[in-house]
Amino acid sequence: MGDGRRICRSCANRRQAQANPCGICGSIDYAGRDRDGTPRCRAHPPGGDIDPAVELAGRLAGPTGLPIETAVAAIRAVARNRGGQLRLLWAFEDHPDLLSGGGAKGPPKTGALARVLINRGATGVQVPRCPLCDRAAELRLLHQGQRCCGRCWLARHREVCADCERLLPVGGRTFDGKPVCVGCRQADPFNRRCCDGCGQLRVVKARTGDGRALCSTCHDIPRARCATCGELGPCRFVTSEAPRCLSCCAKQRKEANCVGCGNWRRVNNRTATGEPLCGNCGKKPKPCDGCGKVYRVSARTADGRALCQTCWAKHPAARQPCAVCGSVERLYHHGLCAACAAPRSLHSALAGPDGQLRPELEGVYTALLRLPPHASLRWSNRRPTHRALLQALAAGTGPITHESLDPLAPAQIVDHLRALLVAGEALPERDEQLARLERWATRTVARVPNATERRLLTHYTAWQPLRRLRRVRPGRHITVGQSDSVRMEIRNTVRLLEWLHGGGIPLAEATQDHIDTWLSQGSTQRHWVRAFLLWTSRSGHSRPLTAPAHGSELSFNVIAQDHRWALVRRLVTDHQLAAPDRAAGLLVLLFAQPPSRITRLTTDHVLDTGDHVRLRLGREPVLVPAPLDDLLRELVTRRRGRSTIPPSREPTWLFHGIYPGRPMDPSSLSRRLRVIGVQPRQARNASLMDVASELPAYVFSRLLGYCQKTADNWNTEASGFGPDYAADLTRR
Repeated sequence: MGDGRRICRSCANRRQAQANPCGICGSIDYAGRDRDGTPRCRAHPPGGDIDPAVELAGRLAGPTGLPIETAVAAIRAVARNRGGQLRLLWAFEDHPDLLSGGGAKGPPKTGALARVLINRGATGVQVPRCPLCDRAAELRLLHQGQRCCGRCWLARHREVCADCERLLPVGGRTFDGKPVCVGCRQADPFNRRCCDGCGQLRVVKARTGDGRALCSTCHDIPRARCATCGELGPCRFVTSEAPRCLSCCAKQRKEANCVGCGNWRRVNNRTATGEPLCGNCGKKPKPCDGCGKVYRVSARTADGRALCQTCWAKHPAARQPCAVCGSVERLYHHGLCAACAAPRSLHSALAGPDGQLRPELEGVYTALLRLPPHASLRWSNRRPTHRALLQALAAGTGPITHESLDPLAPAQIVDHLRALLVAGEALPERDEQLARLERWATRTVARVPNATERRLLTHYTAWQPLRRLRRVRPGRHITVGQSDSVRMEIRNTVRLLEWLHGGGIPLAEATQDHIDTWLSQGSTQRHWVRAFLLWTSRSGHSRPLTAPAHGSELSFNVIAQDHRWALVRRLVTDHQLAAPDRAAGLLVLLFAQPPSRITRLTTDHVLDTGDHVRLRLGREPVLVPAPLDDLLRELVTRRRGRSTIPPSREPTWLFHGIYPGRPMDPSSLSRRLRVIGVQPRQARNASLMDVASELPAYVFSRLLGYCQKTADNWNTEASGFGPDYAADLTRR
């Protein structure tokens, strides 16, 4: 940042996008730059709509003699994203001889592409060599417009050291900007620290788990059996599952051409003749000494037996006594088990610069400690994005509220943390569907170009559709259908105001002809502006305007009854389907329950007397037939999933979601039902049509939980208008 503070990558990307609007449409959805350096958005990506890998493969297929499919696979193996593929394509357009000796003019991945093409049988391809020393090496650095190896770049970027006065590569600079070499920089007393072991002023070699700095003499390297070569000696990473000796560590730090794949990689191992191998080629799958299956070696026992990851996790050698509690299990770090390491790691993530925990974070600390130890460690140490979120809370001020969590990113991780805090009673519960709708409405209304009309739409949104949703009874939440209806209304209203502004027509001067013209140019979804137009007409903000009312689809959006019963037979007999999917599908097909109600069912709604199971959907419990009763019993007893905290204030959901204390999202349940062939809305309408034709409206409204007005409407739809017409004709 300009003020010297550091920001996260997400905020940096957002600022980069805002500072680089698209050169075509002005959008800030930054996606890269074209060949001329002009910013482009995702709607107008660099390079247009072409596939750069296919385009480049078409240029390489003829000269190299490879099929286009092979060339495309080679390009995507080297450059996995579209930006890298575009850079290779543009380089080949500027320099067609990149693979025939001019590789120093192209991007760094030109050499890797040449090696991959040669390994796949290409002809006439030359691996780029350094233009200065003619050595086959990785060309990553630029010198006078051409790429060269690191050795040549260092040889041409040397300066006279201010201390030893020798011509060496620059290892650092003094306060006044003078260059110093690596040796003089390490010998400078200013760059040394007091060793906590011997008390001498030396260069810090390593640090212990509690932060103590040790020099090379005091740093005692423990002995273990190397997981790479199997030799017993001083090893790094002793507390991990794969200790590595000093020799193997030195090999891994070097880089060379792997004799296995031909790529320029770090050396992880060597062949019997001493040739270098990368990590993938050096750790080839071998028969595990535990299970006999061919896997990569994860660790070795004290006698040198190679074990895979599964067998090593079960082996007694992987379990050691914890340094604090003494429990024998797989240690997490620094000799501590997961249960003992979790409080320390979590406190470290939430503590401020002074090492103390803010009082406002005590609830967060307690809620996360209720997780299983490994889950708590994932939040505090194992996953960088989770730990960065906790550190952002620690760096803030004031109490932790829903409003303070809303602007944080990424949104999915923030939602998970919010659910943990609500389940752990660190935050009160709120309707997340309504909160997301309010944030979306604020962003969408801001698109209206006219300031007066923008304020008018803001007032309408707050006091008409959102006000109706906020009046839901306590303990109830708005459904996805209600939220989508409001989104449809606001979205189309914004489009109408944008269309009027583009034609230079203020809303106060718009006529019904203008509205009819706009309605005729789009789909029937534009009729959702009717409520807004009627409101502006009543309030005097516009002339008398209107739009057609949204038509009913009750009796048209249904499936055939034979198809419905075929789906019922499949859910009853197909035991390969998951129990939640079968139960939810039968509730839709037999009891006409929408996904928004199914996901809110709890174990308290299931009344099991032993012989029969009744389900409370409305005021009167309904008898559940077999085998749906057994499926409901299974859901009551089944308590699996990713919800790691048993909620203390919430009921136990039959269809629990991925977040603690929350049910499954209705849209997720709808997607799962569509996968097995059940269209939720059409199936529910067909079931309602069948039930309404057999039961009085008063009865099925009390059994299925529908209001009396909805039951009357469906009873009318099911019976048709013939009886009403005959009765009216008789009266006349």
